[in-house]
Amino acid sequence: MNHIVPKACERFVTRFGGRNPYGGPRWRLLAASDRLVKEAGVYRDWAPGLTTAEKGGLNFQPNPHAPGCNFSRYDNKPVRVVTEMREIRKYPHAEGWILERWFPASAYGTQEEWRSYKAVDGITPMLGPYPERGDYEMMYGPWPRIPSCDLLQRLISSYAAQMDGRRGTPESRAREYLLRYQYEEELAERKRKAEYDAHMRDELSPMRSGSLAASRWRQDLAARTGNANEHIGIL
Repeated sequence: MNHIVPKACERFVTRFGGRNPYGGPRWRLLAASDRLVKEAGVYRDWAPGLTTAEKGGLNFQPNPHAPGCNFSRYDNKPVRVVTEMREIRKYPHAEGWILERWFPASAYGTQEEWRSYKAVDGITPMLGPYPERGDYEMMYGPWPRIPSCDLLQRLISSYAAQMDGRRGTPESRAREYLLRYQYEEELAERKRKAEYDAHMRDELSPMRSGSLAASRWRQDLAARTGNANEHIGIL
């Protein structure tokens, strides 16, 4: 979904911030979720409708004859696993409105430097197409609501006073790529944990028990899920 930037804000930012050599705005206001970038990576495409746990996670089944429950790993497999270039969100961690600044191609190094960063297959250019006409980088935000023109003016003026921060470089893009990957992994892990916790709270009443049998079951669960060094206490 593309968010509509009020024309008044758009005109103000362009008028006050100026234009780049290609006629585009030097600064631009947009919703972070609308900012896309082309990058290479290993993508796993799953059948629609699967929960995070169903994508290779644990499947818990209550055991009516003993404390705890039976569990196994879901056997769902990705529809396909492919290394390719895709258009993804540039700022997956940011929600709200952001202010970006244009940087010239020279800020991103030479094309050889740019293309020296490879995806995990060692072949596909990790950073996507070289920004021959420059590119935009987030400098301020995100804000939950559209910032006022007064705030935008102060920020642009402050940046001009500090001169270029040089956010746009091959190294910074590579760091951004790795941070984005780490963020997605952590987000998926939090989702899996939330699904497991909800399932245990709602359906696995034996997990709440303080009995010796329930305690043994919890430790068996920890060992079988790779957390043998952790004690799973009463929920």
